[in-house]
Amino acid sequence: MNGDIGVLVTESNYNQFINAKKVELGINVHIEEGTYIGAIGGKADYVLLGDNVYIGKDCTILLPVFTLGDYCTIHRQCRISGYNCCNIGHNFWMDQNCIINCTDKVTIGNNVGIGAYSQLWSHIKFGDVMEGCRFNSTKPMVIGDDVWFVGHCIVAPIKAAKRSMALIGSVITGDMKENHIYGGTPATDLTEKLGTQFANRTIEQKMGWIQNQFKEFCISHPDAVNQIKIVDKINNTDLIESNSSIFEVSSRTYIKRRNELEISFMKFLLPLSKFIPKGD
Repeated sequence: MNGDIGVLVTESNYNQFINAKKVELGINVHIEEGTYIGAIGGKADYVLLGDNVYIGKDCTILLPVFTLGDYCTIHRQCRISGYNCCNIGHNFWMDQNCIINCTDKVTIGNNVGIGAYSQLWSHIKFGDVMEGCRFNSTKPMVIGDDVWFVGHCIVAPIKAAKRSMALIGSVITGDMKENHIYGGTPATDLTEKLGTQFANRTIEQKMGWIQNQFKEFCISHPDAVNQIKIVDKINNTDLIESNSSIFEVSSRTYIKRRNELEISFMKFLLPLSKFIPKGD
């Protein structure tokens, strides 16, 4: 998570940054000065910012509907705008000076990363149609879970399957296959040469890794042993007998309690491991 603080945004002061008919805020939402969230020409219909969200300086978000999940970071001078809605999942990270155009609907999954100076476009519209310009269209953009645009990427209105990746400087003009890596201008599939973004891991390997992380976390947070539980798979006994924050490794989800240790552990894990609330 970002080290900057910004202003803690609550029900009493959100209109300093947000101009919307309906606003829902999670806990620990921080927004830096110069940022504005509304719609083109006036108020947004609906804005939802999840828990532990950070939005940096001088960002502009102009949409009828904008939703952003938990533990999301948008760095300074980013712009997300258009006449359609943009829905973004949990653990989203976008570096500085990025653009997401929402002339058509944009849907972004969980655990997505967008590196600095990248641009995502949902339309090709400018030329004079009366004069015969053939390039005048919009298309919904769908970005799946765990997709990573490394940086300086230009992305046309595509579908990026989960775990796909575009290397720095890529110009993406076609759909991206699951767990494939792309690069170049225009981008080509480099998976045969570079391998996939994600390697296969057994549940035993995953459990071993997260337990080692938890042990390290407990050195500075000894009370976590009694408040955080890590399991392969949650069973009914876990739910009935425990008020702990339970992290289920097999599904990469957790039972959210919103206590301080849970929040500290989530921030400790990010960006190396990304859990989402169970049921989302």
